[in-house]
Amino acid sequence: MKMMSNEAGVSKLKVLIILAVLGAIFHVGIKYLSMKLDFERMKDAMNTKAAAAQVLKDEEIRAELVTRAKELDLPLTGDNFLIIRDVDKRKMIIKTAWDVELHYFGGYCGNLCIQEYHFAPVAEEILTTR
Repeated sequence: MKMMSNEAGVSKLKVLIILAVLGAIFHVGIKYLSMKLDFERMKDAMNTKAAAAQVLKDEEIRAELVTRAKELDLPLTGDNFLIIRDVDKRKMIIKTAWDVELHYFGGYCGNLCIQEYHFAPVAEEILTTR
Protein backbone atom coordinates (compact mmCIF):
# COMPACT_ATOMS: atom_id res chain seq x y z
CA MET A 1 0.00 0.00 0.00
CA LYS A 2 2.84 2.38 0.75
CA MET A 3 4.12 1.99 -2.80
CA MET A 4 0.79 3.09 -4.28
CA SER A 5 0.66 6.39 -2.38
CA ASN A 6 4.29 7.10 -3.25
CA GLU A 7 3.55 6.59 -6.97
CA ALA A 8 0.60 8.96 -6.71
CA GLY A 9 2.85 11.62 -5.16
CA VAL A 10 5.39 11.23 -7.98
CA SER A 11 2.63 11.54 -10.55
CA LYS A 12 1.38 14.74 -8.96
CA LEU A 13 4.93 16.11 -8.92
CA LYS A 14 5.34 15.31 -12.63
CA VAL A 15 2.08 17.10 -13.43
CA LEU A 16 3.17 20.15 -11.41
CA ILE A 17 6.55 20.25 -13.17
CA ILE A 18 4.89 19.99 -16.58
CA LEU A 19 2.43 22.77 -15.69
CA ALA A 20 5.29 24.98 -14.45
CA VAL A 21 7.25 24.44 -17.67
CA LEU A 22 4.17 25.16 -19.80
CA GLY A 23 3.47 28.31 -17.77
CA ALA A 24 7.06 29.49 -18.26
CA ILE A 25 6.84 28.88 -22.03
CA PHE A 26 3.53 30.75 -22.17
CA HIS A 27 4.96 33.69 -20.18
CA VAL A 28 8.03 34.03 -22.42
CA GLY A 29 5.94 33.64 -25.56
CA ILE A 30 3.46 36.34 -24.58
CA LYS A 31 6.19 38.84 -23.68
CA TYR A 32 8.19 38.17 -26.85
CA LEU A 33 5.19 38.18 -29.18
CA SER A 34 3.84 41.47 -27.82
CA MET A 35 7.22 43.10 -28.44
CA LYS A 36 7.47 41.58 -31.93
CA LEU A 37 3.93 42.75 -32.77
CA ASP A 38 4.89 46.31 -31.81
CA PHE A 39 7.82 46.06 -34.24
CA GLU A 40 5.56 44.83 -37.03
CA ARG A 41 2.99 47.56 -36.35
CA MET A 42 5.70 50.24 -36.50
CA LYS A 43 7.13 48.76 -39.68
CA ASP A 44 3.65 48.70 -41.23
CA ALA A 45 3.12 52.37 -40.33
CA MET A 46 6.48 53.23 -41.91
CA ASN A 47 5.59 51.34 -45.10
CA THR A 48 2.25 53.14 -45.28
CA LYS A 49 3.89 56.55 -44.90
CA ALA A 50 6.57 55.71 -47.45
CA ALA A 51 3.86 54.70 -49.93
CA ALA A 52 2.08 58.02 -49.37
CA ALA A 53 5.28 60.04 -49.68
CA GLN A 54 4.17 61.82 -52.85
CA VAL A 55 1.34 63.59 -51.06
CA LEU A 56 2.94 64.02 -47.62
CA LYS A 57 5.79 66.27 -46.56
CA ASP A 58 8.69 64.86 -44.56
CA GLU A 59 7.60 66.76 -41.45
CA GLU A 60 4.09 65.30 -41.67
CA ILE A 61 5.48 61.79 -42.09
CA ARG A 62 7.82 62.22 -39.13
CA ALA A 63 5.06 63.65 -36.90
CA GLU A 64 2.66 60.81 -37.71
CA LEU A 65 5.34 58.18 -37.11
CA VAL A 66 6.23 59.72 -33.75
CA THR A 67 2.54 59.68 -32.81
CA ARG A 68 2.30 56.01 -33.78
CA ALA A 69 5.46 55.21 -31.79
CA LYS A 70 3.94 56.87 -28.71
CA GLU A 71 0.76 54.81 -29.15
CA LEU A 72 2.92 51.67 -29.15
CA ASP A 73 5.02 52.87 -26.18
CA LEU A 74 8.21 52.74 -28.23
CA PRO A 75 11.19 54.90 -27.18
CA LEU A 76 11.23 56.91 -30.43
CA THR A 77 11.27 60.65 -31.07
CA GLY A 78 11.40 62.66 -34.27
CA ASP A 79 15.20 62.49 -34.23
CA ASN A 80 15.07 58.68 -34.40
CA PHE A 81 13.50 58.65 -37.87
CA LEU A 82 15.69 59.04 -40.92
CA ILE A 83 13.66 60.07 -43.96
CA ILE A 84 15.45 60.02 -47.31
CA ARG A 85 13.91 61.18 -50.57
CA ASP A 86 16.13 60.05 -53.42
CA VAL A 87 14.86 62.07 -56.38
CA ASP A 88 17.32 60.53 -58.86
CA LYS A 89 16.23 56.96 -58.13
CA ARG A 90 12.66 58.06 -57.29
CA LYS A 91 12.74 56.28 -53.92
CA MET A 92 11.50 57.06 -50.45
CA ILE A 93 13.36 55.43 -47.58
CA ILE A 94 12.39 55.62 -43.91
CA LYS A 95 14.66 54.12 -41.25
CA THR A 96 14.63 53.94 -37.49
CA ALA A 97 16.06 51.75 -34.73
CA TRP A 98 15.47 51.06 -31.07
CA ASP A 99 16.37 48.61 -28.33
CA VAL A 100 13.98 46.86 -25.99
CA GLU A 101 15.05 45.21 -22.76
CA LEU A 102 12.68 42.49 -21.59
CA HIS A 103 12.64 41.27 -18.01
CA TYR A 104 11.25 37.75 -17.98
CA PHE A 105 9.75 36.40 -14.75
CA GLY A 106 9.97 39.82 -13.14
CA GLY A 107 13.77 39.69 -13.26
CA TYR A 108 13.88 37.31 -10.28
CA CYS A 109 16.59 35.15 -11.83
CA GLY A 110 19.02 38.02 -12.40
CA ASN A 111 20.75 38.51 -15.72
CA LEU A 112 19.40 35.19 -17.00
CA CYS A 113 15.93 36.73 -17.14
CA ILE A 114 16.97 39.94 -18.89
CA GLN A 115 17.18 39.92 -22.67
CA GLU A 116 17.84 42.89 -24.95
CA TYR A 117 16.46 43.01 -28.48
CA HIS A 118 17.44 45.42 -31.27
CA PHE A 119 14.95 46.47 -33.94
CA ALA A 120 15.83 48.40 -37.11
CA PRO A 121 12.91 48.52 -39.56
CA VAL A 122 13.40 50.03 -43.01
CA ALA A 123 10.58 51.10 -45.32
CA GLU A 124 11.45 51.60 -48.97
CA GLU A 125 9.03 52.60 -51.71
CA ILE A 126 9.48 53.60 -55.33
CA LEU A 127 7.86 56.94 -56.06
CA THR A 128 5.73 56.79 -59.19
CA THR A 129 5.41 59.64 -61.62
CA ARG A 130 1.98 60.86 -62.55
